[in-house]
Amino acid sequence: MPKTPELFNEIAPNYEKWSNLLSAEGIRAWHRFAVDTMHLIPGIRVLDVGCGTGIATRLMAQRVGVHGEVTGIDPAKTMLTQALHADTRNDSAPIRWVVGRGEHLPFEDASFDRVTAQFSLRNMEDWIQGIQEMVRVLKDQGQLTILEMVQPTTTMGMIARRGLDNVTEILGHLVPTPYQWLGMSLRHAPTTDELRNEIRRVGMTSLATHHWLGDLVVVLNGVKGRFASEGSDDASGQVVVWAVDGSVTSLHASRWINQCVDPATQVHIVSVIPSTHRRDRIRETDWLYWVQQQYKANTLLTPGRYHIETHLLEGSPGPQLVRFAQGIRANLVVIGTRHRNPGINHWGGGSVTQYVFAHADRPVLIIPTDVDTALPTPL
Repeated sequence: MPKTPELFNEIAPNYEKWSNLLSAEGIRAWHRFAVDTMHLIPGIRVLDVGCGTGIATRLMAQRVGVHGEVTGIDPAKTMLTQALHADTRNDSAPIRWVVGRGEHLPFEDASFDRVTAQFSLRNMEDWIQGIQEMVRVLKDQGQLTILEMVQPTTTMGMIARRGLDNVTEILGHLVPTPYQWLGMSLRHAPTTDELRNEIRRVGMTSLATHHWLGDLVVVLNGVKGRFASEGSDDASGQVVVWAVDGSVTSLHASRWINQCVDPATQVHIVSVIPSTHRRDRIRETDWLYWVQQQYKANTLLTPGRYHIETHLLEGSPGPQLVRFAQGIRANLVVIGTRHRNPGINHWGGGSVTQYVFAHADRPVLIIPTDVDTALPTPL
């Protein structure tokens, strides 16, 4: 098997076609979603690490406009040749294409407002060093966005991984050998937790995680800068899971958290999207709605008081919430209830609140609709 840059030089002319085929065109939606979460504004400087043929790079250039600056860097020269000959809109920022590796970025410290690596991290010889380099060239309070296929740890993710392996094995008999790397590269990929921990370790905060295909594909965002909690530089050691389902009742839980939860507590805002087979555009619109709800929940918490991470999962909400809380060893799960009739199916499987209360192996605080009159006494 050739080294990664040489491999991509070989498949560059057909890279976009086969990427769309292998992902059932999901890669287009994933790129758009990742770029949406970058919060790009006109005039800023953006770096796309491992830009390939520039699929996402050109979209970023549109978002930052003619007064912005976009740089795409990739170790494969032929991939950049394909990018250079692609059409770019007149209202887009100029794009500078650079040959280079993510592990050794040829840029000064704090050079970019946004840095992203989209489906390129697992192809680096040392992805941890790649993250360190991306954070180095990112400005203080700048945002890092990673879109990647990772090692799945959930049943749904493992099923999706098995399906990808089957497809690439079949294609291996039809197309040149390098295409088999698209499946094999997952053996070198981190899990979401490994990726999140490394990003946090190099100084990124306000982490937000979104998954597709179980947990096979992840978008992870973080902000560069030291967390400053009120009155303390150290975490309290407490971990709270706040389940947000888009309802007013679940958002009302912020009042209890602000009043009763200690400063510097790790608060995980978790939403679970029920699995659906609807068309891509409807699914994409639904994802954006959930992202907006999580953003709203984040703004309801007292600024600077907590370590906050957001997580967007897919599957059966009750079991997913229970597994997530167990996985991070949460001290408490906070979830709202609408006082639904037990006979009414909620999200296709009965009351989520009832399920979590019955199956979680840790304390569960249920927030009623009338939280204003039922606010508990601080612990």
